[in-house]
Amino acid sequence: MSGGSWDYFYGRLEEVASRLKCERDPLRRAFGSHLQTCAKALHDIEWVDSCDYGPGDEIKAIKAALGTDAPALVFSESRKQAEAALEQLKSALADCPNKASQPRAD
Repeated sequence: MSGGSWDYFYGRLEEVASRLKCERDPLRRAFGSHLQTCAKALHDIEWVDSCDYGPGDEIKAIKAALGTDAPALVFSESRKQAEAALEQLKSALADCPNKASQPRAD
């Protein structure tokens, strides 16, 4: 499959970023620059998901878009996933009969 796995959304984001970068307000221009970095990450994600790039080729662009907070943001998301998995495990264990109280079939 080539292209389109994310409906080329990165292109629309590039347009928005370019428009903002032409604004007079420095805050808007700075935000446009940030969106340009995000658009590059989305481009690379789309190309990986469309098999135009190899797995992992998007990592550098994603880290650039996340900036210096990338490690903390990744840790936070990983922690949320781990906590959700732990809750699922607790729920599954609560639904299981207690193996210790059942007689063994030796």
